[in-house]
Amino acid sequence: MNMTTNASTSRTALETVTLLARVRAELVREVDRSASGHGVSFSDLTLLRELAAMPDGRIRRVDLAERLGVTTSAIARQLGPLERIGLVDRESNPKDARLAIVVLTDAGRRTAAEASVFVEERATALLDRIWSPREQAQLDALLAKAR
Repeated sequence: MNMTTNASTSRTALETVTLLARVRAELVREVDRSASGHGVSFSDLTLLRELAAMPDGRIRRVDLAERLGVTTSAIARQLGPLERIGLVDRESNPKDARLAIVVLTDAGRRTAAEASVFVEERATALLDRIWSPREQAQLDALLAKAR
């Protein structure tokens, strides 16, 4: 079996990816606890923030899925509860359901803004606990390069 190791560690590429996935899961779990105080999960907050970044708070569901790196069916499942609590609306396309438009409501905009402040503080504290400012800058650069 040919497993290539990283030049600076004895980890294989698969082990590195697995470690990244574990670290991400732990970080999201920690941040999720902060977001839940505002009635949304971290993934919900990410979706609301993506909508809030749109000039008119509107985006096609398929484009939202692409921007968040998930499937359109995952977006559809996530939108249902957000729609029921009034954070988003959907506008149907009578010719093609895949082209439905997701619309951020005023309540969704407020929730995103309020939760973002609280979650940002928690995320900052969490990253500061793990990495120095220099390491955070390096991580940011590496993640930007990977994107």
